[in-house]
Amino acid sequence: MEKLRNEHKKAKEIIDEFTKGKREMSHINIEDKGKYKELVKKIEAREIYLKNAVEKFVKELKAELIRKWSEFEKEEISHVEKVVDDLKELSLNVEEILQSKDAENVFNECEKLSIAVGKAKISSGTIAFLTGQMLPYNVGSLQVVSNAVDVRIVKQFQTDISSVFFLSLCPDNSLWISDQSVLQKVKPIEHKLTAESTFNIKVYGMAVTPTGDLLLLSSGSVLKQISGKTGELTDFIYSVKALTETTIHVTKDGKVIVGVKSRGKLFPASGRRAIIVLNKKGEQETIYEHDKNNIRIFTFPVNITSTDNGNICVLDQLSEDGRGRVVVLSRDGDILQIYTGHQEISSENNPFKPVQIVTTPSDNIIVTHFNTYIFHILNNCGHLITHYNVGDIGIQSPWSLCFTRNEGQLYVGCTTKVGSSERAKLYEVNIFGC
Repeated sequence: MEKLRNEHKKAKEIIDEFTKGKREMSHINIEDKGKYKELVKKIEAREIYLKNAVEKFVKELKAELIRKWSEFEKEEISHVEKVVDDLKELSLNVEEILQSKDAENVFNECEKLSIAVGKAKISSGTIAFLTGQMLPYNVGSLQVVSNAVDVRIVKQFQTDISSVFFLSLCPDNSLWISDQSVLQKVKPIEHKLTAESTFNIKVYGMAVTPTGDLLLLSSGSVLKQISGKTGELTDFIYSVKALTETTIHVTKDGKVIVGVKSRGKLFPASGRRAIIVLNKKGEQETIYEHDKNNIRIFTFPVNITSTDNGNICVLDQLSEDGRGRVVVLSRDGDILQIYTGHQEISSENNPFKPVQIVTTPSDNIIVTHFNTYIFHILNNCGHLITHYNVGDIGIQSPWSLCFTRNEGQLYVGCTTKVGSSERAKLYEVNIFGC
């Protein structure tokens, strides 16, 4: 009875508080509301930032134009001088050879001169200014967001592998985990992981299809597949000839998205670097490789997720030290946003090194950051909403992420130090507000 009275009292207090808040909201003009004014200031600050950024980029572009124009002129002058010298040299002996009546010599010199004349063209190339695309997303976006993100550990599991670099959920709520050398299917029971199957196989990326099959990036140019029904390992129906897959993702509607690159060194970027979308039959549907100015979009795509509004979010590694960015593409291939970290988290001494990305049930995205305990939480357009330090609740070295079908339930796979004999931890957490 006492408990009921207390709960009734709390309910009345909440009703009074909400009623008062409603009255206050209805009597205040929108222009007078503190939160509204704060948002307007942020939008205006963004306007100033963009204007300053444009001025800075224009100055840099002009300086680059001066440098490139000078180099271009030198190359053109050098080219013209070489052509003239070559033609003069060949022309000197023409009259003498013609008078000699040596047919073979005449034929040879004629061929040489003909080739030289054919090559004697002023370069058709020139320096052009290719305009970039300005989109509303460059300014920002408006979205109702939670006032606070809350993460709480529900369970902690000890794995049998050194690091959980890859983590995928099956329809039966079992998990695939891998440290790149060992692949395990495990079932979380109480506070333990029960291993259902183990494969000693190289893993460079993996994703589960809606039917429960596991798609694997392993050695070779052919995707592998482990049947969710039989556990049999076979080749997938699609392969990328002359290219190497770098990452894989399966959308909610069963489309497969793979990152690819030309064979050879990772850096500096050369050859092809692209994202390919496959339909359910394994047929190539779309390729995202160049922007509207035919400039390469990606350096090394290492992880992919997709959002309900059709955007594709790609972790793009820029250098060998792991520096990277999040590139958000629209369905049409427009670059909506490039996120390179936030000044409160990243710096020159601690650059943004994203390692994994996942879409939340609210259609936002979470990015894990190498050697930090930070979750970068972005909206589906790639704008930072907030960040959260899971180290504050005891989770160290988070790497891989995987949402379950239960609201707010997330698995977090962690890593261990290189050379350590420790086994990696896996956490089940409840996360709200994102």
